[in-house]
Amino acid sequence: MNNQNPPQYLIWQLKNLTLNLNKALDQRLQQEGLTLSQARVMLLLFAENGQSQSRLLKQLQIESSSMTKIIDLLERKHLVIRKDNPRDARRKNIFLTKQGQHKEAFIRQLLQQFEADWLSPLSSAEIRQLQDLLQKIQPEPN
Repeated sequence: MNNQNPPQYLIWQLKNLTLNLNKALDQRLQQEGLTLSQARVMLLLFAENGQSQSRLLKQLQIESSSMTKIIDLLERKHLVIRKDNPRDARRKNIFLTKQGQHKEAFIRQLLQQFEADWLSPLSSAEIRQLQDLLQKIQPEPN
């Protein structure tokens, strides 16, 4: 039997990095009463308020049931509201409430600080290189 450490496949390193970053960011957001999933929805709505639930679902690449739970929780926190789509009553559009809109600066500042802390060991050139490399290997969405 071989007692050597298993090879460090880059794919597993990226997966572990993502899990650790998500966990740390989620913990930070939870101190403010949000989850990472909720913040991701809100960021999309900051960019374009009133998106359909199905469009948000596609952008986030999550299951429909997960999307429904996230929106339900954001509604209970009075951060978003569902409204009938004027062209199709079967569809719902999601809008930020005033309270939700007031979270934008906080969420953006938290993300910028978190990213700055995480990337602090890297130089500006290394950060640009990392961004370029990640963009190069990013698969096209389905």
